[in-house]
Amino acid sequence: MSSVVTEEMRSFIGAESPPITYCVSHREIARFNAAIRGELPPVESDPESHGNPRLLEANPLILRSFISAPFDPPFPEPFHDVLDGGSSFEFIRSVVAGDEITVVREMQDVFEKSGRFGPMLFKISEVRYRDFAGQLVATQQSTSISYGRPAGSV
Repeated sequence: MSSVVTEEMRSFIGAESPPITYCVSHREIARFNAAIRGELPPVESDPESHGNPRLLEANPLILRSFISAPFDPPFPEPFHDVLDGGSSFEFIRSVVAGDEITVVREMQDVFEKSGRFGPMLFKISEVRYRDFAGQLVATQQSTSISYGRPAGSV
């Protein structure tokens, strides 16, 4: 039986997605925090800020909403069905309003396992989140699993 992992797929190991940058606003943080907490917190003014809105700190999981760009050229996905195989984060510093966060995904490994639905393709990647100065804000290790019908089938 031949493997679903091809040399073309292996060539993506070490490849990085194009960078994509997100500007973090007070409104975006307030909306995300409201979705997590169930209420919209007011954007208060700090008396020491001389009338400027205080920096609003985001829930660290706001980074999940900052999606990396697709690989260029695209990864040759062999299957239609995809599962999130899990993620782990390392948070280095908080995300606050005014941050510009640049996201890059690096493919770290591609391998096959057999499951009850047949062959499954595992893709292990690291997502790096950097601020405007290029300083690391967080990293995410993630696993994506594809299986089932061939890609492009209905």
